[in-house]
Amino acid sequence: MIFRTPTPLPRLALALTVLCTGCASWVAPPDVLSPHPIVNLPIAAAGVKDERQAFAALFEQEVQAYPGPKPQALGAWLHGIDEQAPKKPDDLDEVNRRFAEQAPATAVLLVPGLFADCFEDQSVPFGDGLVRETGLNRSEAYRQYADLGLAGIRSVAVAGRESSEANALRVAEAIRQEAARPEVKRIVLLAYSKGVPDSLRALALLQSQQSLPAALTDLISVAGVVMGTRLADHFEGMFESLSTRIDPFGCSASDGREVSSLTQRESVAWLVAHPPPAELRYHSVVGFAQSTEIGISLRPFNAALKNIDPRNDGQLLSRDAILPGSSLLAEARADHWDIALPRERHPSSLMRASTSERGYPREALFRSLVKWVLAAEPGAHSPK
Repeated sequence: MIFRTPTPLPRLALALTVLCTGCASWVAPPDVLSPHPIVNLPIAAAGVKDERQAFAALFEQEVQAYPGPKPQALGAWLHGIDEQAPKKPDDLDEVNRRFAEQAPATAVLLVPGLFADCFEDQSVPFGDGLVRETGLNRSEAYRQYADLGLAGIRSVAVAGRESSEANALRVAEAIRQEAARPEVKRIVLLAYSKGVPDSLRALALLQSQQSLPAALTDLISVAGVVMGTRLADHFEGMFESLSTRIDPFGCSASDGREVSSLTQRESVAWLVAHPPPAELRYHSVVGFAQSTEIGISLRPFNAALKNIDPRNDGQLLSRDAILPGSSLLAEARADHWDIALPRERHPSSLMRASTSERGYPREALFRSLVKWVLAAEPGAHSPK
């Protein structure tokens, strides 16, 4: 994530909005300036498998069971799906059966995004949104998924204001710790936003050390900064000049590189040099929405990015959020924060007001993602 609105000082949101007053007329530097050519292709031609329709059937099942605070039809939550397509209950029964077989020996590690430790007392990815003492939400916020029967669910303790290289060490250690648990035979990594480049670097580190655990089978990217975000390139200089001088909201100290890790310049160059390990399967969930469905704090950035592509979530373009060689599971109709963070449940009315207030059913999304991945046959993209 590039910006979040803190509860104690809501004036930061106003300051950022003022800072971006001219964003709507700003156009990012063209890709041709990169030494690495970037192409736009239909997903099939790019080697990405389109599994949106099949995944939508599972998501609909979970939404019916966990509709969130504002139940709506499936089309309110997903783009690119045919709501009239015939459902196949037998297929869903098989998905649920396979998931139930795999769950007891599977651990899910969630990797949060930028500024994560600044606000993890309430907002961890796919958490329940309750306020707890610092650190407790890394595990306690996921008790709502106890019925899934997994061997464990926890959020990795990364530094919210450090580079992806620094956080890769923390993610790699969390993977090692999970793999050392005798009851864990499978590990699924679910990364959100900056958690994706942090996770990719962790995988590269483990691979270089020849210590990539066989139990680690899947990486799921949710609104992941895969190809970088143009906003990071634009605001990098400002952040580098200020980040090490301030220590707001109880955040961990900045190493001055947290935003540089999210630039398209660095992201593309890193991907060219480090293809994701072939041993894992990769899954992508992207988000974009109309401006009226974007939280007010993200609307200036959504407007800026529309100069390049209307398919953006207020922080990055959806086309820049797809992992190489992955299956595209969903195009969520959500902004960058609503897709994963329970900010609309925050006790502060100012925090709640910064959201879209649509009540995205992210618990149903989390359940669908975990079930889908665990139901897949080894070596396959999706359940068959």
